[in-house]
Amino acid sequence: MLARELRHLRERASLTGDDIKDRLGWSASKISRIENARISVSKRDIELLLDVYGANNSQRKRLLMLAEQTQTLQAWRIYPTLPEEFLSYLEIESAAALVRQWEVGVIPGIVQTEAYARHLTESWREMDPMLTAREIEDRVAIRLKRQQRFLPPSSARLWLVLDEAVLRRTVGSPAIMAEQLRRLVELSRLPNVTLQVVPFDRPRGVFEESFTLFNLDQSNPVEQCVVYIDRNVTSQFLLDEDQAIRFENMFERFVSYALDADGTRQSLLKAVEVFAR
Repeated sequence: MLARELRHLRERASLTGDDIKDRLGWSASKISRIENARISVSKRDIELLLDVYGANNSQRKRLLMLAEQTQTLQAWRIYPTLPEEFLSYLEIESAAALVRQWEVGVIPGIVQTEAYARHLTESWREMDPMLTAREIEDRVAIRLKRQQRFLPPSSARLWLVLDEAVLRRTVGSPAIMAEQLRRLVELSRLPNVTLQVVPFDRPRGVFEESFTLFNLDQSNPVEQCVVYIDRNVTSQFLLDEDQAIRFENMFERFVSYALDADGTRQSLLKAVEVFAR
């Protein structure tokens, strides 16, 4: 993410690698390795690049924050059982000013109740018998901890669009589902959270994959967007701008199919009634 932002700033300044080499006395290979994320870059070097690129205060603050995060062990790393790819996911999520997600399978982890999260995590033992009790506890704790960025007094923005099947599919028990859906109703009332549901009777295309869009800067969403595709068994980060634009458009399409905030809350409350019987 840091490397791509630096490349964008250089290109906006209409500078080439040779220009940077001449101004800073660096080798062309160093600039190339920085922009392709093949080497780490010090805070001092980033400050030099930002000066050459004429970065504004907002850009400077964001990139220096990213640099600090790449050089500092994150709080998530206190959980030794987590795979490296998921740690990367958590660190990107922590840096994002806006998180948007389209979900077709289950309630997103970032808004799950403890009971819902625990049932899902324990269910993984059927596919992964090596999953230990410690790993289950760590994963549940992390899901609850992730939510703090989107709750007062924090103000990170969250926008979830859910297929109606996510609300109707029983996970654990009717009681667990009723509690989880009530939680969604509460979250939907927060000013920094947008929650929408695409009902069964509306078109939505044939795209069956869940995906998440992480935006570093809400004022320039596409260029600052990282795409994460969740294929359940495998997953993938996409940093290509063309791909980002494609998924941005796809997310907007699902938004256009979805109920508005009030309609979504009514749909949630009806689903609560079904599970609470």
